[in-house]
Amino acid sequence: MGKVIKIERARERRTEALIAGFREAMAEAGGSFEQQEAVALSLANELVRDWTAEALHAIERNFGDEVVVAGERYRRGSEGTIRYHTLCGPVAIRRAVYRQVGVHNGPTVVPLDLRAGLWENATPALAFSVTQGFATRPLREYEREMEAAHREVPSRSTLERIGKRIGAAIETGLEETEPRIRAAEPFVEGVHSISIGLDRTTVPMAEVIPGAPIPEPRIRRRPAPVSVNYRMAYVGTVSLHDEDGEVLSTKRFGATGQEGPDDIVERIGRELNHQRARYDAPISVIQDGAPELWTLIAAMSERHQIPIADEVIDRYHVDERLARICEFVFGGYAGTEELYELWRHELDHSDTAIERIIKHLDALVWHSRFGVIDDDPAPTFWTARDVHTIRGEALVGIEGHLEYLRRNRRRIRYASRRRAGLPIGSGATEGACKSVVTVRFKRSGQRWFESGVAPCLSLRALHLSERLRPAFVRSSRARTARLDAA
Repeated sequence: MGKVIKIERARERRTEALIAGFREAMAEAGGSFEQQEAVALSLANELVRDWTAEALHAIERNFGDEVVVAGERYRRGSEGTIRYHTLCGPVAIRRAVYRQVGVHNGPTVVPLDLRAGLWENATPALAFSVTQGFATRPLREYEREMEAAHREVPSRSTLERIGKRIGAAIETGLEETEPRIRAAEPFVEGVHSISIGLDRTTVPMAEVIPGAPIPEPRIRRRPAPVSVNYRMAYVGTVSLHDEDGEVLSTKRFGATGQEGPDDIVERIGRELNHQRARYDAPISVIQDGAPELWTLIAAMSERHQIPIADEVIDRYHVDERLARICEFVFGGYAGTEELYELWRHELDHSDTAIERIIKHLDALVWHSRFGVIDDDPAPTFWTARDVHTIRGEALVGIEGHLEYLRRNRRRIRYASRRRAGLPIGSGATEGACKSVVTVRFKRSGQRWFESGVAPCLSLRALHLSERLRPAFVRSSRARTARLDAA
């Protein structure tokens, strides 16, 4: 106990000496308080840079002629001075590169990078700051925010390199790190049900125009001309709901069109198995009616042996189609809103309402196609609403929506779900399309290459799922753990 007290007192004395020196330096600063604050922050940056350089030099001096990385021996080779980037500006460090023993021109490692957790010549604090910034907003904005906070970050091209490469490394290691991240997350109280959903949206992609000359790498010249085309991106969610169907927590997953949906569907399967083990709650699939998305989910459920309690078409999509049908029937005039509200009310209170709606629409379509020819009277349901014969595009439109409702009729049972406190909308998935993709990737003037959009999309989904920091930490530790003493 006495030793601990002595250490604390020694630390206090050092802190007091540091503050005294800082005050002495600040005593020479003139001008307004704003100007003095800027000087103080500049001094703080200088202090951190000096400490960082000394700490990294000390780590480097501890390495011998050989090190062991991932079970392989590496021998000290060339040395050089490298610029490392921090939140407080660059530091120049003399460090050695080690080459694998017994392999001609074999792979090399930098023990200093592994021991100190340096990524892409960035210290851990800067590396995570850039990674999170890359996930949340354009790096141009991140750069301005850092400057406003009196931080001294590297150039934008360096920031982009750090964000993309760390993002790619984290994405590659998710299969190993994600289970550990899930296991460390706290238990959520009040979980009554679990829902999953898969959807698609678009991203503006920059694609090299076919036949255009491609510049040689490492040669400074005008980049190849590109065209901007909107390509598919996939978004998936796993949500926990309370007894009222409200969302308690949502985990989000994203993939580019080039990557395809297979990986995130597998991750959703592993996520569901984890949540099933934690919560005794029914699992529902809630999404729009795209058949290919339902096929993907069904295949995943079979592979992972996950019981799906219910399949639901998102209520918003059904309401949207009903509203369009009513507009076709009444031409947008009197009766449109009344019929729309009637059908919504019936769906809220009866699971068989969709069967009656389909029956009424079938009768209307048949009469419009054939009844007039035979001079048959209009069906009673429609006669009471003074609906005339439907023709042309309106009839074709009704038939298209009717086919959608017929194909998904077993997934349009909202009344019993509402009474059971189960969700009927895919707001979590629809919202993820906006929060994961639209907000970050479809800003005015943006266009993306695959090398940038893939890691950024993965990072953003992790960030919005509150998993970015643990993913970064675990990936960083995995790199550091490769280095052992020789």
